[in-house]
Amino acid sequence: MLEKIKQVIEKLDSLSKQKPIKIVSHYDTDGITAAAIFSRALKRWDKTFSLQIIKGLTPEIIEKLPEDHILIFLDLASNSLSQLAKKNTEVFILDHHEIIQEIPENVTIINPVLFNHEPLSSSAISYLFAKSISQENLDLANLAVIGMVGDRQEKEIGKQFSQILQDSE
Repeated sequence: MLEKIKQVIEKLDSLSKQKPIKIVSHYDTDGITAAAIFSRALKRWDKTFSLQIIKGLTPEIIEKLPEDHILIFLDLASNSLSQLAKKNTEVFILDHHEIIQEIPENVTIINPVLFNHEPLSSSAISYLFAKSISQENLDLANLAVIGMVGDRQEKEIGKQFSQILQDSE
């Protein structure tokens, strides 16, 4: 999964030189901490972006999203793939929910489910993303821990979770 994160970072870096980034995140603890981590990392990376926190992703919300932006979804969108396929822009999803639809060509997903990886919340995935951009982002580990506990993932402590806990000390 870390190799996929590095590939996404390279792709996002290239695309963001031509388009701004629109982040859409879920309104629960995991989604809000994922958004905080991701937006802080993008700011430090000197990327242009906007952020929207939503309760749920509906067809109406998807339809209104700008196609002149790169779309990034945190802690949601894994079950909206057929609708996102209709967007004429690149879409990135950092999520941990089950994927039950075919992944369209314009969508790139970082999800532990796809890699037979230990369960990780979206805030943990966002943290691994941020940490892969720069070691300066190690200070965001505390937010990842809050998001993971908010999603009750402290009950399934694996290697990555342990590493994030260690980073937060």
